Amino acid sequence: MAENSENKKNENAFGDEEKNDSIFDIHSASLREQPLPEEGNERGPWWMYVIIVLTLAFGFFYMGRYLGEVSDRAHVLFTAPPGAEAVEEVEFDLIAEGQRIYTRVCQACHQANGEGISGVFPTLAGAEWVVDKPDYTVLSILNGLRGELVRERATYDGVMPQFGSQLDDQDIAAVVSYIRTSFGNDAGEIQPERVTQIRELTADKSGAYTAETIEEWIARIEPDLEESPEPAED
Repeated sequence: MAENSENKKNENAFGDEEKNDSIFDIHSASLREQPLPEEGNERGPWWMYVIIVLTLAFGFFYMGRYLGEVSDRAHVLFTAPPGAEAVEEVEFDLIAEGQRIYTRVCQACHQANGEGISGVFPTLAGAEWVVDKPDYTVLSILNGLRGELVRERATYDGVMPQFGSQLDDQDIAAVVSYIRTSFGNDAGEIQPERVTQIRELTADKSGAYTAETIEEWIARIEPDLEESPEPAED
């Protein structure tokens, strides 16, 4: 009997005594734990939702106030309302446009009064090649002039740059017409169509003209030039 008691003491000392705890008792600690929250499902702070609502409210207010109406009228061609006055078309003024071009391009050399500078820049006032030879003036503007020129008993030996690449046919017609009707000159206008003809007939000419070559080119193209219609008078 004493031997059996000793054996039980030894079993208790080494923890070998069989326990009859249930499975719920064994896992009771884990059952008490709350499940971990899934990442991304956290609720934001209340003030964030307030800002979102206010932003949406302001957006709808702004669009309603400044976006305008939504309709199909944007695809309808504009028509003047009944009783609206028609806009009067402004007729192109060749001389006025020529004056603006002259001021911008020519005035620095030929001066505001067209007198030029004797021995440096020829005068345009009363010049034969301006009044009687409009094609001469057009060619000079298109390709430029170089070499010795005798104008109004003065000799010039300089270079006039070409403006054919800077001015279109209407610009050249305008400035030539302005020169021919200003500075005491009493000649007629020249139409853009004639400048177009001259440009086309001299398209293969490169470089500036001299006093001799410009006369040769005028004689060459003159038979092919058509007379431009005179501007209509009011």
